[in-house]
Amino acid sequence: MNPLPIDINERSNHFYELTWKEVQIPMRDGNYLAANLYQPNVDGSFPVILTMCPYGKDLHFSQFAPANPTIAIEYTHSQDKGPLISWETPNPEFWVPQGYTVLRVDERGIGNSPGKLDILSNALKKDYYDAIEWAGTQPWSNGKIGLLGISYLAMSQWAVASEQPPHLACIIPWEGTVDYYAEFCYPGGIQANGFLSFWWKNGVLAHQYNPDGRFSEEQLQANRADFPEMVKNNPLRDQSWTNRFSDLSKVEVPLLSASNWFSAGMHTRGNFLGFQNAVSEHKWLEVHIGSHVGAFYSAQGRELQKKFLDYWLKGLDTGIMREPKVKLAIPRGGNNYTWRYENEYPLKRTQWIRFYLDASSNLLSQEPPQAKAQLCYEGDKECESKHWAKPFMVKEFSREENNSKRVLFETDPFDNETEILGPIKLRLWASSTTDDMDIFVSLRNIDSLGNEVVNSGALTEKFPISQGWLRASLRKTDDELSTEYKPYYTFDEVQKLVPGEVYCLDIEIWDSAIIVAKGNRLLLEIGSQNQSGCALLTQTGDDRVWDADITLYTGDKFDSYLLLPIIP
Repeated sequence: MNPLPIDINERSNHFYELTWKEVQIPMRDGNYLAANLYQPNVDGSFPVILTMCPYGKDLHFSQFAPANPTIAIEYTHSQDKGPLISWETPNPEFWVPQGYTVLRVDERGIGNSPGKLDILSNALKKDYYDAIEWAGTQPWSNGKIGLLGISYLAMSQWAVASEQPPHLACIIPWEGTVDYYAEFCYPGGIQANGFLSFWWKNGVLAHQYNPDGRFSEEQLQANRADFPEMVKNNPLRDQSWTNRFSDLSKVEVPLLSASNWFSAGMHTRGNFLGFQNAVSEHKWLEVHIGSHVGAFYSAQGRELQKKFLDYWLKGLDTGIMREPKVKLAIPRGGNNYTWRYENEYPLKRTQWIRFYLDASSNLLSQEPPQAKAQLCYEGDKECESKHWAKPFMVKEFSREENNSKRVLFETDPFDNETEILGPIKLRLWASSTTDDMDIFVSLRNIDSLGNEVVNSGALTEKFPISQGWLRASLRKTDDELSTEYKPYYTFDEVQKLVPGEVYCLDIEIWDSAIIVAKGNRLLLEIGSQNQSGCALLTQTGDDRVWDADITLYTGDKFDSYLLLPIIP
């Protein structure tokens, strides 16, 4: 045991000295998983906060993925520090003194856990299930297990919750994808390999089980499932993907789903999807802005987490059952926002307003254009975005840039301050010179001086309102699951285009929110390559459709429009 007295300057009814040790958790197949057990240094049983991930349980927050330039900045700005804090995990130095046991588990094939590494898989679900059930039956546990964590540690929560382990009492998936295909690897059907390759090498493989460096590279390769290779080899959403997904119809435990308005291309979509489709009787949605880990470790974030966990794991009346189920940050640009409670999402009072594209004037207007018109832009033939699109690199937006690979549409100045909040859809009528086309979309807020009003997002301070993507050959939608404001792509069938033929394409622009100031304009950017603000999931793979010149059609039967959720 390793006693470590902690003074976290937090008000609490109880204060416990923290001790920790490494334990081995038996799995159903005879293997074991290594875990760090952090617990109060007193006799008794306590609720357990459990995490499982591939990042190495012993690696300090500040040491994770040193090639990632944002990590040092995130740690510097984090309100939660200390010798035991690890990347994206709950800090035991906060939670143990509050009367919780924290169990931090190395995923199979990671850190001190032997076995074959196979991330985001069915095998992971089984291991996670076994770890929860083991923790729920230990003498130091009160039998109630809660899950808490960010990103990968949230993605896996959705997955294991659908397996319904009996001792799982609640989950808090904080910024966590649900549909690995459509959100993490193939948004809009376009392979997002830039971040994936970086993350796999620096965030996962760097921590593969290799005691004393005894295994050769060949042995290590043989002892892991190559996730990026699986992604590359399965460009359609087939059984290779669906076996890994969470079945939200089986997620019944109480949940608090925390999203970030400005994490399009990664986690934003999943938290809304999980909140809306999980069958839990008791579920809450929180949506914040700012850095990927900032809100999680903030005093406000911890207060919300503790209020939820104290109720479901300790049985304390924290007041959460009397609060509205939806808490939303209402952004105004930069890091400025106010909080507002709502009872549902999307909001029932939403007014779905169409802004029609006019190719003759490049205007966005609530009035349909009087005549047909068309605009052309080039494909990314020189593969320019391969050269500048790197993970964590943000390209500055410029309206004046001479860029033949995009077109811009803009509203007139808004007469009144206007709130946009919810799902967004773009309907385009378009044709291609080839049998396919990749379409990239960004929605931007432009002030009265012509400058973009950017937003503090997950991994950049320069995020637009939102973004969307679509590979036209994967435009097929499920009519039962699609709504007026959100197309649901099946991604299960390639439907090649006839060159020159005009197609109607509904493009999902990920949910977002912004207060557009009086006098500001909205700018819609449509192009053939990665656009500014795409700091994460850069689409630079060999699967890209580089050579298609694209024509957009507006007016008359070509009712190209942007559907916005306006809140009165």
